[in-house]
Amino acid sequence: MMEADCLRRFLFEDAPVRGHWVRLSHAWREAREHQDLPAGALALLGESLAASALIAASLKFKGTLTLQLLDSRGAVSMLVAQATDARTLRGVAHLAENASGRGAGFAEQIDGGRLVVSVEQGEASAAWQGIVPLEGDSLAACLAHYFDASEQLPTAIVLAADEQMAAGLLLQKLPAAGQQGEMAAAGTQDLWEEVTAMLVTLGAQELLATEPQELLRRLFGARDLRLFDAESVAFGCRCSRERVEAVLRAMGQAEIESILAEQGAVTVTCEFCQKPYRFDAVDASRLFLATSTQGNASLN
Repeated sequence: MMEADCLRRFLFEDAPVRGHWVRLSHAWREAREHQDLPAGALALLGESLAASALIAASLKFKGTLTLQLLDSRGAVSMLVAQATDARTLRGVAHLAENASGRGAGFAEQIDGGRLVVSVEQGEASAAWQGIVPLEGDSLAACLAHYFDASEQLPTAIVLAADEQMAAGLLLQKLPAAGQQGEMAAAGTQDLWEEVTAMLVTLGAQELLATEPQELLRRLFGARDLRLFDAESVAFGCRCSRERVEAVLRAMGQAEIESILAEQGAVTVTCEFCQKPYRFDAVDASRLFLATSTQGNASLN
């Protein structure tokens, strides 16, 4: 049976180079189930979800990593993909008003804008964020630029997605040990150039359809690798009625009463999972009875 909805970590035994592989199947279909997107935008969302899972796996944190594509003049005006340390993910893409009729390539989906990668770890830890221009002929190229500019960590990544699956492979060259000599450093650099050159030869269908053991053998068969056990990845939305209540409180009682007078109820639908949260007049009145601090006003 094909490995899907899982993530694998691997190491090169003879050099400070590591990698992660991911393939999404059911999780990908769940994430896009309620989104009616053309082929190009759908592929970009799938690649972004695979990328967010890979980047989250490469970090040591507890919380949520968010990858955002913002302010593009292309067919996709905004995209958000999120992955947690618990290996859950979700994502959403918004289309520009003039998106219809555009091609399916990356250049048609993204024209300018910013790539933002941020990590939230709760109130106990400060959030951090990296921002770079969306420059490159693919999402993978934009992410490699992000790592080079923001993390100073040489990174190579390939991504692919279709209607059924999304997949990715990420390589990173880690900082060498302080005692590493000049010859060892040169050897590590030679290996890095070799494996990144091999990664360029990997086609989208090969990435989507090949099992990780076979894929790594084809790419790096001459090298001694250690492949770790698979970790499950699943779609998961963190919306809740409590978060919606906080959003409505932030809007203010006058605004909520105005909506009630016009519509009879206030309904908020999560963009990621399309779950509706309905508040009638009684529910709404209770929102403003509590006097204690209600937390951050964020639906998602």
